[in-house]
Order: sequence, then C-alpha cells, then structure tokens
Amino acid sequence: MKRVQKEAPELTDEEKDWIEGNLARQETRYTEIVAEMDRIAPDRDAWIDGFLERIQTRGFNYNCDLLREIPDEEMPKKPARPFKVNF
Repeated sequence: MKRVQKEAPELTDEEKDWIEGNLARQETRYTEIVAEMDRIAPDRDAWIDGFLERIQTRGFNYNCDLLREIPDEEMPKKPARPFKVNF
C-alpha cells in the first residue's frame, strides 16, 4: 500500500522563506502574549479571589434566581504551581 505522507512534494525556496517568516512572526506573537499574561497575573489573581469570595458570600446561581452559598469545604484549593493560561 502506498503511503501519501511519505511522498511530500519538495518545497520551493519561496515556500521555505514563507514558512520561516511565518514561524518567526508566530513566535514573536507568542512571546508578547506570554509577557502580557505574566504582567496581568496579579490582577487575574485578584479577579479569582473576588469570584471565590462572592460565591461564598452572595452565592452561586444554580437555577433561575436561586442562589446557593458555597461552604469552605467545597471550595477548591489553590495549587502550589503557577497559574497557567491556555490560549
């Protein structure tokens, strides 16, 4: 059986240059996004803390206008590792 994946056409110099340029731009964008995520980490931690406080004091909406306060034993524990943002 002939496998198509093993017979890729040879790339032209123009195509190779485009791939290299595109990869460089993607790496630059990725670096900028990671730097921005690291910059707003304190704000993000405050947002998460605020949310966790609200669902314990005001409650969490689980059906129409019914709220349920989340007790301490049901609250998630903050992991020891750094917060990871997937994008």
